[in-house]
Amino acid sequence: MKRPASTPRSSGRAVVRISTIVMVAGLTALAVFALSAQRGVVDKASAARTANRLAGVYEDARYWIGQNESLERKYRLEPSPSVLAEHGQAGRNLVTDLRRASALAGSASARRALTHLLVAHERYESDTLRMFAAVYSGNLELSRSIDHRFTDPVFAVLESYVFAQAGAASREAMAQDAKLVGAESSAFDAGLISIVLAVGLVGAMSLVVRRYRRAGTILRANELARLSALVITDPLTGLRNHRAFHEELQQELLRAATAGAPLALVLFDVDDLKSINDTHGHQLGDEQLHSLGAALTATQGTDERAYRIGGDEFAVILPSTGSWAGFQFAQRLQATLAQLGGVPLQATAGVSAARGACSKDEMIREADRALISAKRSGQAAAMFTPDMAPFESSSPLQVDEHHIRTLTNALALAVDAKDSYTQSHSQTVSNLCAAISTELGLTPEQVSRVRIAGLLHDVGKIGIPDAILRKPSKLTAEELEQMKAHAVLGESIILAADMPERARWVRHHHERLDGQGYPDGLSHEEIPLESRIIHVADAFEAMISDRPYRTAPGQEFAIEELRRHAGTQFDEQVVEALMRVLGVLGVASTPVEHELVA
Repeated sequence: MKRPASTPRSSGRAVVRISTIVMVAGLTALAVFALSAQRGVVDKASAARTANRLAGVYEDARYWIGQNESLERKYRLEPSPSVLAEHGQAGRNLVTDLRRASALAGSASARRALTHLLVAHERYESDTLRMFAAVYSGNLELSRSIDHRFTDPVFAVLESYVFAQAGAASREAMAQDAKLVGAESSAFDAGLISIVLAVGLVGAMSLVVRRYRRAGTILRANELARLSALVITDPLTGLRNHRAFHEELQQELLRAATAGAPLALVLFDVDDLKSINDTHGHQLGDEQLHSLGAALTATQGTDERAYRIGGDEFAVILPSTGSWAGFQFAQRLQATLAQLGGVPLQATAGVSAARGACSKDEMIREADRALISAKRSGQAAAMFTPDMAPFESSSPLQVDEHHIRTLTNALALAVDAKDSYTQSHSQTVSNLCAAISTELGLTPEQVSRVRIAGLLHDVGKIGIPDAILRKPSKLTAEELEQMKAHAVLGESIILAADMPERARWVRHHHERLDGQGYPDGLSHEEIPLESRIIHVADAFEAMISDRPYRTAPGQEFAIEELRRHAGTQFDEQVVEALMRVLGVLGVASTPVEHELVA
């Protein structure tokens, strides 16, 4: 018997069945492939989360490393139980982070290294306590010995390892995120192929998946950008953090050395933050730090960058500028802080500048020494000069610092009571005198003495009537004679402080090379070099500052006037030394007739 011929309907059903079987088999195979790709995404996501957690732990450890260094320096400056307690807490926090890192570490060698690091940290804490005890007892020689022989080498190992691991962890986190992106892309491609084979859903599902992919890519890119920013951002102030500061300062130093350009660094330390925290609470202390961060952001220029590098420590890098520009930045910031309402916020500044092949650590040390010097002398800011380098307690520099502390504290209130302008003026003149003296090649001891004389050059104005000091118009001939008496009166006051050499410099700081100055009409070499230095610094600062009777002509005018009167009123070598301090190159333009401000 013949088999019945197949009908078109039965043939169609067979084709449908075969097509369905083939499609189901194909979709099943693709589903297995897609699930496998998705499993890879899950594994990559887990690895990325672990890498990001480890990077976060190491970043936190870097912060506590920085706090240890900051508090160690602060205890040497201000040995107190509270600083000791904060240092101990920072150490405990670092230990916690190192243990967390050990738990997250993926290799046995990394865990062994962290175990050795914990042992090294215990030795560092023990040696630091010995050094702190020596500082507290006043044995500076022993404290320096312990610091150089024990704490510094161990701390360098801790810092180097943690910084290196933080960088490696950050790179691993970025690499894992990139792998996650690749795995997600593969999973998407597998799903897309499956969708293409599903004839009825190709159009709609393609549109949905493409939109999802675009949104996911944007979200991932935004998240990667956010994570990258968090790695170098201080969460309280929004400024760049300790890690970014060290990395970018190194980059700027290399760029400056290559281009032969200057580079300035300003370190800020918030005054009396502990007192604010104790009196008003830590919330207000955090608000003060946030306000300082906002003030730094408002003050900095386009190429200038501000950082929070410690609990109450901030830094600003100023490319293509020298110490004077850093000093002016500090003055602008302090003017901004003075306008803030609420609890007064003040910050002391120390300024250093890169000179040739200057290392990062050397530049930071010099700015830190300037900051410490400013705090000890009661000044708002100081530029680093060689007289701030470490010296023995019995040296003349130590005696000079004693005079700065006692005289500044005793005379600042009296001078402020007469004219609030004078103290700021004297501090600026003092810094300029030290910088000019350094340019002229004076020894550190000589620089220190000139710095003090510059600080005290206007002390004789204590004896000038307020009506003359604050007069908003030009002085009469009689009033001018009374004003001139401040040089002689200043000499008398400084002589009473047992500083005859500096008293003589202050007496003659208004003498002129052509013999037309006062009080004695000396000329040329009869005038002490130190007096000639004070004269130039005093005249320059006067011309860049507002007075009761006129608005400041400005720095460009002051430079022109100093150069125009060099050789008659001012010492030419001193004027050119000031030009180098200011970073002024070339020669003066054709002079314009102006009345010189004395």
